[in-house]
Amino acid sequence: MGNTPLMMQTLTLKLSADTAARLGRMAARRRTTKSAVMREALEEKLLAGVDEPSVYDLMKASVGSIDSGIRDLGHNPIHLKGFGLK
Repeated sequence: MGNTPLMMQTLTLKLSADTAARLGRMAARRRTTKSAVMREALEEKLLAGVDEPSVYDLMKASVGSIDSGIRDLGHNPIHLKGFGLK
């Protein structure tokens, strides 16, 4: 999991009874602590998020490529009436 820092910070979190039980079973199966399991899961989740592109990254080539011809489309209340409603 990488180098463990010399000084660890403490994080307290609340888990449902079901999640806590699953965490306990996983730690027992791996013969490690619940803290170690949580540190590993958190690191994996945080590292995964670094490589995922944002919606903007995926769409930036298309942003602004469609021209409606209406100059005040995004801020004039007349054009926004009913926007977001079924």
